[in-house]
Amino acid sequence: MPELDKPGSRQIWGAMLLLSLTGAGVFLPQPVRAQATTAPGLSHIDRWYYDPQQGRLEVNTQGEVRPFLFVLQNPPRVVLDFPNTRYGRDPQTQTFPGRVASLQISQLTETITRFVLYLQPDQPLRLNQLQLLTAGPSRWAVQFLQAGQPSPAAPLFPPGPRDPAPPPRSPAPSRADHQILGVSPQAEGFFIRTQGSPATTVRRILDPDRVVVDFLNTTLSPALTQRAYIVNRLGVLRLRIGQFEPTIARVVLDVDPSSGDWEARYDPQQGGIWIQPAGGADQASLLPEVSQGDPQGPLATLRSVELQGNQLIISADGFLFYRAGWDPESGGYRINVAPARLPQSLPDPGLPVGGPVERIRFVQEDARTVSILVQPAEEFNVFEPHPGQGSRRITLELRPLNAPPPTPQRQPSAQASPPPPQGRTVIAVDPGHGGRDPGAIGVDGIQEKDIVLSVSLQVRQLLQERGYGVVMTRTDDREVLLQPRVDMAVQANATLLVSIHANALDRSGIHGIETYYLRPDSAELATILHRSLVRATGAADRGVRRARFFMVRETPVGMPSVLLELGYVTNPTEGRKLATAEYQAILARAIAEGIEAFLRSR
Repeated sequence: MPELDKPGSRQIWGAMLLLSLTGAGVFLPQPVRAQATTAPGLSHIDRWYYDPQQGRLEVNTQGEVRPFLFVLQNPPRVVLDFPNTRYGRDPQTQTFPGRVASLQISQLTETITRFVLYLQPDQPLRLNQLQLLTAGPSRWAVQFLQAGQPSPAAPLFPPGPRDPAPPPRSPAPSRADHQILGVSPQAEGFFIRTQGSPATTVRRILDPDRVVVDFLNTTLSPALTQRAYIVNRLGVLRLRIGQFEPTIARVVLDVDPSSGDWEARYDPQQGGIWIQPAGGADQASLLPEVSQGDPQGPLATLRSVELQGNQLIISADGFLFYRAGWDPESGGYRINVAPARLPQSLPDPGLPVGGPVERIRFVQEDARTVSILVQPAEEFNVFEPHPGQGSRRITLELRPLNAPPPTPQRQPSAQASPPPPQGRTVIAVDPGHGGRDPGAIGVDGIQEKDIVLSVSLQVRQLLQERGYGVVMTRTDDREVLLQPRVDMAVQANATLLVSIHANALDRSGIHGIETYYLRPDSAELATILHRSLVRATGAADRGVRRARFFMVRETPVGMPSVLLELGYVTNPTEGRKLATAEYQAILARAIAEGIEAFLRSR
C-alpha cells in the first residue's frame, strides 16, 4: 500500500507529520489504560503503550484528534501533544532501558495532553528520524527509525481480540463501483478521469499543509502507473495518488501555506472529477498581490518585542499571519511572518542575563517575509499558549523544563444571551478582543475593544427587534480566548457568525472598510455585509478578501462566517469618527441590515 502523506523536500515550520495510513486494529499486549473523565467536546486518552524493542509509542483516544510531533534538545526529547484532549489521571512517568530513558504523560493545559520521551543524553535525534503514523483519527503512533530503515510494512495496530482482522490487500475489490483511470494537471486545476461518478470529500490539513481528496467506493486502475506529480503551480508543490483503503482512493495535494481552499466537482461531459481552487484559479492564493511600491499594501510592521516575566510578546501594527515551530538547524524557535516587514529599528527588548531568553534574531527574508528566531535559555522551553493567525501580537511563554504544568486559569465566561425560542434563527456576534487585550490603539488613545463592543451590542438589539436570536461571545470588557468564541456559536447552533473588529497601521493616511472570509460558503455573506457597510458609511472600499483568521477558519462548514474591519483607528479622521456614538449606530444598522439581507437571499 503506497504511503500518501510523506512530506516533500520543502521544510515547513511547525509539526512535520509523516503519515502512513493502514488498516484498523488494537494495541499490543498490556497497554496502559487511562481513566476517562467527562469533558464535553474533548477527546480522552483511552490507552497507550511504549515498546522499547520496536521503538514505538502507540496511543488510542476516545474521539477524533490530530496530534503534533516535535523534537527538543537540551535535554534531547520527543514531544507528542494531543490538542483538545484530556488525560484523565495524575501525571505518570515510566522508565525504560535503551535509547528512551523515560516517558512522561501529563495534562499540559486544560485541553492539551502531552507525551514526552526523554532520550539518553548521548543519543539525540532529528525529526526526520521519526514517523508519526495513524490508523485513523483516534489511533496514533510514533516510530523511531534507524539509519536506512524503510517505513514499517506491518499494520500500525495489529488485530486483537476485540477487532476483526483488516481486509486483505486485494487489488480492486469487487464492491467498489468506481475507478480512477488517469490524472491530468491543467491550468485551472487537476482533472481526475474516472469510471463512474464517485462521491468525494475534501479536507484541508495543516502542519504540513495538504489538501486531501478522498474518492469513495473507488479503486485505482491497474493502468494508472504514475502516482506522483511535481506541480509547483496554483500553490501546489506536488500531487500524490494512492489506494488509501480497499474502497477509498486518495489524492493528496502538498500546498503552500498561503494557498486557498480547494473543492472537487464531477464533470459529466468529460467524465471525471475536477479538483480546483475554490472560487477559481485566481483564488489559489490567500495573499493579495500587492506591489512593493503600493502604499496600500497590507504589510504589517513589527513595532516592539517585550519580555514580561516569562512571556515574550511580539507586536505589530497589523495582523501577523505566521507559522511557528522548532528550527532543527539552530535548535531555536522560529516564527515566519508574512506579509510583514521590519522597521528601521526595533526597541531593545532588554533580555536579562540569566533570563529565559538568550537572544532573538530578526531577518527580513524577502520583501514580504520576516523571520524571527527565539533562542531560549538551556533550561527553558517555548510554548505558544494561543497559536494561530490573525492577531496583532504573538505571545510565547518560556517555561522551565522541570516545572510542573501550570494550573489552567478558568476562563471567565461571557454573559451569554438567554437561549432563543425553539426554531428561531440564531446569529453569533463576536466583538473582538476585550479585557487585557485592547486590540488596536488609535488616535487620542481610543481602543478597538471599546468600539467593537458598542457596535456589537447595538447589532444584537437590532437583530432581536427583527425577531432573530443572538448569541454574543462577550457582552462586557472581559478577555475571551478564540476557541471558546467559536464554541459558543456552535453550541447555540448559530446560522452564521460575524466577528467585528477595527484596524490599525503605522501609516496614518490609510482608511476604509475591509471584510474577510475564508470558505466558499461565506463568500456571499461577506459580499453583502461589505456592500451594506460601504454604502451606509461612505467609507473607502478596501475590498472583500480571503484570509485564515481564526474566527473564519475554525467555524464548521455550513456556518458562514466573516470578519469585519470597520475602519482604521490610526487614521485621525476615521479613528475619531469610529469613537462617536452616531457613527457606531450607523455601522450597527448596516451590519444588521446586511445580515437580514443575506438571510432573505438564502
